[in-house]
Amino acid sequence: MHPMTSADVLKLIESEGLPQSLQTSVTQLFEAIHQGHTAYPLSDEDGDLWAQTLAQSGVDSLFALNHGALQIQRHFAQESRVAAALKKRSAHPRLTTSIDPGQLMPHADASQQRAIIGAASQRLAVVTGGPGTGKTTTAAAIVAAKLSLFAGQPNVSLVAPTGKAAVRLTKSFKAAVTKMPMAELQPLIATTIHRQLKDLRSADIVLIDEASMVSLDLFDQLLKSLAEDTHLILMGDPNQLASVEAGSILKVITESAALEDNCFQLNQRHRIEGQEALAQLQDLCLSGDSRGFIRGLRDLEISWKSGQQSDSLEVKLLKGYRPYFEDLQKGIVPRSVNFQCLTAISEGIGGRRFINHLAQAETQRLGLNGFGERLLVTANQPGIGVFNGDTGVVIDPNHSPNPRVQFENIEQPLLKNQLGAVESAWAISIHRSQGSEYSSVLICLPEPATSRSRFRPSRELLYTALTRAKERVQLFASESMIDQAVSRTTHRLTCLDHFLNAS
Repeated sequence: MHPMTSADVLKLIESEGLPQSLQTSVTQLFEAIHQGHTAYPLSDEDGDLWAQTLAQSGVDSLFALNHGALQIQRHFAQESRVAAALKKRSAHPRLTTSIDPGQLMPHADASQQRAIIGAASQRLAVVTGGPGTGKTTTAAAIVAAKLSLFAGQPNVSLVAPTGKAAVRLTKSFKAAVTKMPMAELQPLIATTIHRQLKDLRSADIVLIDEASMVSLDLFDQLLKSLAEDTHLILMGDPNQLASVEAGSILKVITESAALEDNCFQLNQRHRIEGQEALAQLQDLCLSGDSRGFIRGLRDLEISWKSGQQSDSLEVKLLKGYRPYFEDLQKGIVPRSVNFQCLTAISEGIGGRRFINHLAQAETQRLGLNGFGERLLVTANQPGIGVFNGDTGVVIDPNHSPNPRVQFENIEQPLLKNQLGAVESAWAISIHRSQGSEYSSVLICLPEPATSRSRFRPSRELLYTALTRAKERVQLFASESMIDQAVSRTTHRLTCLDHFLNAS
């Protein structure tokens, strides 16, 4: 949340008698922040005018100029602190450790070996790569290699931005540790960053998964929570969508020359047996070749729809959820769901509300009375350990006055009225799906419901959706929307790179 809204700031600027052009740039800055940027570029003329204004008026407590861009003071201060903290960790003398990657990962490829050797002795390590490149296995080996640096058993914390991502990290880290032929590292339980913030001061090693999802504000809080000698490992895929809130932390870090020695990119896929088509489609998406991507859909016989007919979408949706519905009719609530519909918009055919209505209508037709309904939490409830983005399943029928909801990362079910703001999760936004994986995914990139819609498909959006699938993917999109998505890449304007590269 921002300390003042754009309307509040405009009133203040008007009271100061400042020019109309400054009011316009403030409005545009807040619009840019809403889109995930932390800065708004100014013309030379407006830059000079802002420099004079900040020197002579009382708005210098609200705004700052940074390399020709306007920022709110909060983002200016956060990016300055984040850059200073990262550079301090990066500059720390390398620690001496004798590491044989083969003892921790007998089948490590060359990029994984470089990451283990290079990251084990550093206070800051960034491990990136696409699906199947072994990020978690490599990160677990890095943590194991660091054990020799500590006199006793170090305190290791595994964290992720969402509950779903934390559950996945717990499972994948346990699998990685179990495969290690020699290591004193034990399986650990991951939790969300929000939940762990107050306890990170005592951590010796902190591993953050899905770092592309971490906003500037949350990353600033996290770094302030760490002790100076804590070893920090970031893990993620910078080609995915950036955080919902402002900032583009992982991408900026991996592109910064100042942190080049701290970044390790894994470039060989290992988890591809039976997933060759998915891997090929992901690579085609990243290539930016929309014609090649569409040819790939046809050549790989991947289901997609070139029109906007709602009946074809309903068939795909209900076919995907059929095994889940059949279990519910037997009185069984599966602990996990193998199918998920992901969409890019809220309204119209193919939008989140439309798809949720289709699924709810089917559950009513089947007489389930709310039993097995999938719910998405949309506001943090730290008192009960539930956070924005967590998903749960109703395990009582709706005729119960207050049905229980089971979450994958919480042992005991919670009452629905404890959760605050929730919505149906038969379809969720692609942004919300980050940190989750499903056996089968239906991706909807529908035409915007109105001409006034601000929705613009992007390569990062489509790639993120494609990488949620482990086995099978279907698309509901026109050729035009696919072409736009693959061809268009997004870039968030921030000033973090300037702070990192400043001498």
